[in-house]
Amino acid sequence: MATRTQRILRRERMEQTIKALIEMFVATKQTEGRTAKTTEWYRQMITRFADYLGAEPTIKDFTIDNARLFIASLQQRETRYPNHPWREEVEGKLSANTVDGYVRALKAFSSWLAEEGYTRTNILSRLKRPKLPETMIQVLSDEEVQTILEGINENTLLGARQYLIVLLLYDTGIRAQELCTLTLDNVDLEENVIKVMGKGRKERIVPFGSRTKKYLQRYLTTWRPEPDREDNNFLFLSPDGSPLTYSNLSHMIKRLGVNAGIPRLHAHLFRHSFAVRYLMNGGDPMSLKRILGHTTLDVTQVYMHLADDHLKVLHRRFSPVDHLALETGRKKRHSAA
Repeated sequence: MATRTQRILRRERMEQTIKALIEMFVATKQTEGRTAKTTEWYRQMITRFADYLGAEPTIKDFTIDNARLFIASLQQRETRYPNHPWREEVEGKLSANTVDGYVRALKAFSSWLAEEGYTRTNILSRLKRPKLPETMIQVLSDEEVQTILEGINENTLLGARQYLIVLLLYDTGIRAQELCTLTLDNVDLEENVIKVMGKGRKERIVPFGSRTKKYLQRYLTTWRPEPDREDNNFLFLSPDGSPLTYSNLSHMIKRLGVNAGIPRLHAHLFRHSFAVRYLMNGGDPMSLKRILGHTTLDVTQVYMHLADDHLKVLHRRFSPVDHLALETGRKKRHSAA
């Protein structure tokens, strides 16, 4: 039987606000070495659930029924980006992947509450993730990448930076955030490699080609702005010398896509396209896994299937026998004449 002191402590814990617990949860993730981007994602996702519950919800309001009602409200929403600090609200439902992100964040928070003793059990253990549609990733063709590059004036400060960024993303498959955090110390021009800090703060070495090296040297010697402070060692800088942010990079890539007539373009599409092209050109899955920084081959297998599908499409376009049949048909018609 619980003592009086235990009952008092239990009651005090049940009266703690969810928003206060969110900050403690985020602090835990920070001490575990999670990136600022990841911890902020957790904070935003779970805080929106807290806001849904009311003014000052406590842990007593953290129930599976309330979580399910919240997820259902997200699925029924008819607009995106309501109350967003800089994005305009637009019509349209949230994607299944976005809703799944909320579920994953809430389940992680629920697990932490149980581990830390704030709840007796993992309250959201039975909360199921939504079924995600199986979507085919449409990778970029060589012609599309060429169109993007041709639309950039590489002889300007911004153009030289944009040109190099496109080459580096497509040539290495690194993530957008990994590109933004590259420093001068991470670049080895003699070995043609960059040292990347990936997810989970795991370092890996990623090679790049000779053409990328040429434009990297050109950017460093001619176009890289003067840093805004002495300790600013980031590779990619804004015109004012400040580090290039993930948000600015995303906007830049989106604009390049619109200008090139490729509205689906986003930074991660270069990663998908690199992986598929790497395999089609003869690369093996194990080396691709290491380059991309995957912990298992499961994710890399997706690119193997994509490469196979892409090869089928190319074969339908360039099948030798299909072309031979066309030529034979023409000869027969000429002979009959």
